[in-house]
Amino acid sequence: MSTKKSLLFLTTELPWPADSGGKIKSFRLIKFLAEHYEVRVLCAYGEERPKDLAELRERSGVASVQAFNNHKPRTAFNFFMALISFPTFNAFRVYSKSIESMMKWGIESSDVVIIDHLEMMEMIPAKMVPKVIYHSHNAEFKLWEDFAQFELNPIKKLSIQLEANRVKAFERWVIRKSKFTFASPNDAVYLSDNMDVPREKLKNTLHLGDENLLKLGPVNIASNGPVLFFGATLSWMPNRDGLVWFIRNCWKYILMRVPNAELNVCGRGADGSLMSLMRQTDGIQYLGFVDDLAAEMGKAALAIVPLRFGSGMKIKTLDAMSRGLPIVSTTSGVEGLTVEHGNHVRIANNEIEFAEHIIYLLENRVEASNQALSARSLVSEYYTYPAIFKEMLDDLQAN
Repeated sequence: MSTKKSLLFLTTELPWPADSGGKIKSFRLIKFLAEHYEVRVLCAYGEERPKDLAELRERSGVASVQAFNNHKPRTAFNFFMALISFPTFNAFRVYSKSIESMMKWGIESSDVVIIDHLEMMEMIPAKMVPKVIYHSHNAEFKLWEDFAQFELNPIKKLSIQLEANRVKAFERWVIRKSKFTFASPNDAVYLSDNMDVPREKLKNTLHLGDENLLKLGPVNIASNGPVLFFGATLSWMPNRDGLVWFIRNCWKYILMRVPNAELNVCGRGADGSLMSLMRQTDGIQYLGFVDDLAAEMGKAALAIVPLRFGSGMKIKTLDAMSRGLPIVSTTSGVEGLTVEHGNHVRIANNEIEFAEHIIYLLENRVEASNQALSARSLVSEYYTYPAIFKEMLDDLQAN
C-alpha cells in the first residue's frame, strides 16, 4: 500500500502528446509530482483519445487518468450563453455536471489539489476553493485585454473587452480564495499590481520548453541557407496574430533584401484564412504538425518570435534558444526571460526594425552563431526543470 500523500491534478486538455507549450509544462509537472505523491489526473477533454490516455499513464507514472469530452466550440451563441450564467467564456466551454460531481468527491479524498488552468475553477464548490492550489499558465485577463487592443472591428473589440473584465474578476476571486497560486514572475507582477492580490499568495514557477534540445549538437548556422523558423500552435490567438503581422509587414521587406529567404512554419491549428495567406505568399512553407521539430530547427539560420501580445513565458522562445538558433523577437516574445538584446536575442517591436535584425543575422553568420551560443548557455544555466520543480515541491509541502 502506498505511503505517499494523494494529489489530484485537474486540467483542461489531456496533456499528452506534449506538443504545445501548456501541455509540455503540465506533463512535466505531473511526471515530477508522481515521484512524490500518488497522483490522479482528471481532464475536461481528451476522452476520445484512449491511446494517448494510456501513454500518459505509462509515461508519467500516475495512479490514474480520467478524461471527459467537454470542449464547446467558440461560437457567438455559446459566448452569449456564457454571459448569462458563467463567469467566463472558457469556463462555460469546459463545464460538465459529471466533472463537477467527480471534482467534489476527488477534492474531499485528496491531500493536495492542483488546478491547472483558470477555467477548471468554476466546477469547484466555493467552500472547497481554499483547499486548492492554482497553477497559472498565463495572466488570463491580460491576454484578453491585449487581444482587444489589436481588434479593429468595434463590435468584436467591445465583446473582447467585456470578456477581459469578466476574466479579471474571476481570476482575482480565484487567486484571493485559493490556498496560493503558482505563476511565472512576470505574470505575478501583473496579477499583483492589477488585482490587489497579496504578493505572498503568488509563488514562483517557470514555464519551460523541451530541455532535451540542449543535448543535441548546436545548429550549423554558418552552412544553413537563409531559412527562418517559426513553430507554434496556430489556433492560439497570440501566435496566429503574430505570424499574420510578420507576413504582412515584415516578409516582403526581407525578400527585397534577401530574395532567396524562406520561412518554414510548423504547428497545427492554422485556419483557412491563415493557410490561404501562407500559400499566396512567396517563400513560405506551411509544414503543419511536425513530429521532429528539432530536425526542422536544424535546417534554419534563425528563429522568429513575432508576438504582439500574450502573457506567461513563451515556450517557443526557450525551445529555439535550447536548440541553438539565433532569435529575433518582440518584447512580448521574451517576456519573463532575463535576456540581453544583442547578446542572447535581438528584440524589435517595429516591423522595419524586426526585419532589419533578421537581415543582419542572415548576412552576419558569425555574430548569429555567437548569439545562439550565448542564449543556449543561458538556458542551460538558469532555465531547466529540476531547480524549478524543487522550489515548487518545497512550496507544496510547506502548505
